[in-house]
Amino acid sequence: MKKLAILFANGQVTEREVTIAMQTTFDLVVAADGGIVHAERFGFVPDAVVGDFDSLPPDSKKRFQNTRFIYRPSQEQCDLEKALIFCKSEGIAAVTLLGATGKRLDHTLGNLSLLTRYDRNLTLRILTPEAEIFIVRECLELEGVPGQAVSLMPMGEATHVTTTGLEYSLSGETLAFGQREGTSNEFSSKRCTISLTDGLLFVFRLYQEN
Repeated sequence: MKKLAILFANGQVTEREVTIAMQTTFDLVVAADGGIVHAERFGFVPDAVVGDFDSLPPDSKKRFQNTRFIYRPSQEQCDLEKALIFCKSEGIAAVTLLGATGKRLDHTLGNLSLLTRYDRNLTLRILTPEAEIFIVRECLELEGVPGQAVSLMPMGEATHVTTTGLEYSLSGETLAFGQREGTSNEFSSKRCTISLTDGLLFVFRLYQEN
């Protein structure tokens, strides 16, 4: 059976994406260093905290005595990467990630880049305050409602991109960072598909406003 984890990074986390995440039952709760602050704020007790602990509140170990604190001092890897490596070592197959974006743009871009090193081994679900992000290398099918916003952002170049069920369709086209992106598309039906033959896309399904 697929083992699931929720991972709190140290970026921006709001009640909106936590509410979405809580619709799933998790086998493991992990915090990447200062991500423990977000976990505690929303009522989660981490099974493990991983990192170099430079962002760890000083009394955390006293308040979470049943939590594993796994010290990884290496500066060659950020705390998020250390936490992902830990998830793999625990046999986790799918990770719902909160706090990967926000605060600093350089950290956001760095985290998105980092995640492309792990999406082949872990099923990653990235929840942000505005959207759910998917990493697509071949094909993705999404459900939504007509008018709901979807953006396709290439990492480098994505070739032969084809879509169905979107207002502005693509048919074997190329999207490339710095040349052509696919922002602000939208569902034209209740389901869309996005495929490509080479490269990588970040697909943002923006939350539907109530």
